[in-house]
Amino acid sequence: MSFQQLRPRKRLSFDWKILLPLLLISTIGITSLLSTTVLPGGGFGDLDIVYKQVLFILIGIIFYTIITFFDISYLKHWQVILSIYLFVLILLLITLFFAPTINNVKRWLVIGGIQVQPSEIAKVAVVLITATVLSKKEKLNEWVLFLISFLLTLPLAILIYLEPDASMAFLVIIIWFLVAFLGLSNPVRNTIILLVAGCISGSFLLNAITGNPMWYLLIIPALVLTVFSLYSRVTWKGILMVSITLSLLLGLSSSFFWNKGLLQKYQKDRIEAFLNPSETEQDLGFNVNQSRIAIGSGRFFGKGFGNGTQSKRQFLPEHQTDFIFASYAEESGLVGSLFLMGLYAFLIVFCFSIGMASSQDQLYSLIAVGIGIKLLFEIFINIGTNTGTVPATGIALPLMSAGGSSGIMTFISFGLVQNILNYVKRIRGDRSKEIVEFFEN
Repeated sequence: MSFQQLRPRKRLSFDWKILLPLLLISTIGITSLLSTTVLPGGGFGDLDIVYKQVLFILIGIIFYTIITFFDISYLKHWQVILSIYLFVLILLLITLFFAPTINNVKRWLVIGGIQVQPSEIAKVAVVLITATVLSKKEKLNEWVLFLISFLLTLPLAILIYLEPDASMAFLVIIIWFLVAFLGLSNPVRNTIILLVAGCISGSFLLNAITGNPMWYLLIIPALVLTVFSLYSRVTWKGILMVSITLSLLLGLSSSFFWNKGLLQKYQKDRIEAFLNPSETEQDLGFNVNQSRIAIGSGRFFGKGFGNGTQSKRQFLPEHQTDFIFASYAEESGLVGSLFLMGLYAFLIVFCFSIGMASSQDQLYSLIAVGIGIKLLFEIFINIGTNTGTVPATGIALPLMSAGGSSGIMTFISFGLVQNILNYVKRIRGDRSKEIVEFFEN
């Protein structure tokens, strides 16, 4: 099949249900950053970070437009997806070996005075690569494709981990797994396998972290599910045995690596601080405690623009990046926070709905769902960090946190979703024309 045969006729089209929420969130993000520059005595301080954010958003909109118009059916060719993979792999290698050390890590390439974070590009690339590989089920066994997608993702995750950025590496693996998992057939069987594996491996890891052997009780529901499945579906026997074996190996290895230093000390400290965040100012829970204070002090309607005391008085660390949500919540209150989360929720649900609407083409369906999963976990981890419900990480809040890579890649991601939506509309339009022509004839 040639490129020309795959290229559908189309015209440039934007849907307000995608673009409007993106622009609203971007406006809220720029306003929040502007608010953090308000000086205690009045007036604005250094606005350089605000100007840069406006520039990044404009660049993101340009890329959104380009991706919307681009023919993504080219992704069905292995040459294209291999080029994307090698490009991201080379970027991560350059970052690891040649990037400048900033805050004791090597995560950014400095290009023309602007910091570019290749790991943000890697997250979108993993969605595209995994979706493309799993869409080839008519050519190879789906479990072989599952393994291939993992082997392609693993080097990217390792390079990101070595920067070091364990939280981003973990997020890349989670995005890969969920997209690949949804690409498999027989969702009931897969869900049971996932529950069994999660309970068994999680019991070992949680015991290693907490030192409490009561976590081993999670093995009981895993065994119950296994016995139930073996009696009801004998054909699942082989895959269940493989799942149990792998989960035992994963659980034992995760317990070993936790105790033997696979994680850096500060990474383990963050997890331990999460388990006991109510510590003194000198302890590891300080950032989370200050974030909670900022969010709680916003109450129902917030303190208003420029009146956030936690960020103005430098009590809230990283108030323009990792803890931008706390800065925003302090000034906008519960109402503003719910409005922002509502916009995010709308985009996530919309991605999933587009994924279901394009189910006749698994590549497009998995890309749309994968973008929704990516956005969901970014929001969950960042806001969870701000509220102390997940261990502290450096995951940016899309279109809110200061920084260009996250914002631009978010617009590119939704350019893909808009592209898929246009495809769905064309398919529906063609079907409507066929029905009309049938009755006319």
